[in-house]
Amino acid sequence: MFTLDTNCWIAVENGDPEALHVRALADAHTAGTAHVALVGISASEKQKGGHYVKNVKEFLDRQNSLGLAHLNILKPMAYFDITFWDWCLLTGPEMEALEKKVHDILFPNIEFKWCDYCAVNNLDPNIFPSGKWRNCKCDVQAMWCHIHNKREVFVTTDKNFHTAAKKPTLLALGAGQILCPEDAAALL
Repeated sequence: MFTLDTNCWIAVENGDPEALHVRALADAHTAGTAHVALVGISASEKQKGGHYVKNVKEFLDRQNSLGLAHLNILKPMAYFDITFWDWCLLTGPEMEALEKKVHDILFPNIEFKWCDYCAVNNLDPNIFPSGKWRNCKCDVQAMWCHIHNKREVFVTTDKNFHTAAKKPTLLALGAGQILCPEDAAALL
């Protein structure tokens, strides 16, 4: 079971070299020889052109335009002003504990909570969560979705997931494998 992070479908959208391997994974899903999913938190990331999608339909239309609409979508945890209420999971203590562990591995120097980040960076906590903190939250949620859903291969080009200091700890949390698109496609 493969999980494609946001960078994978951005590669498809931009026609990057990794797009060939992402498409091979998507084609294997279509053929029934692999189970491939996208992370739903991708809908909450800043989109091409610098805007945020207004609703899940806009996100799904974008996937469809990329030929990826047939892939499953893993729902993220519910976060006010970040996720879509009709497309997220209500959480409990175990889910939140896993998210905190993932955050501490990926971003040990970034505050876990928006209000804490605002306090440290002299920002108004009542503004729309954006910038670096939101990007970190989306990356954490991508890995959280992968581990929470007990998937096997997390596919990303993001070097932060591949660092020698972070990758082994993520694997120990249940990430299975963390591979770039080319290496993931080689498993087919």
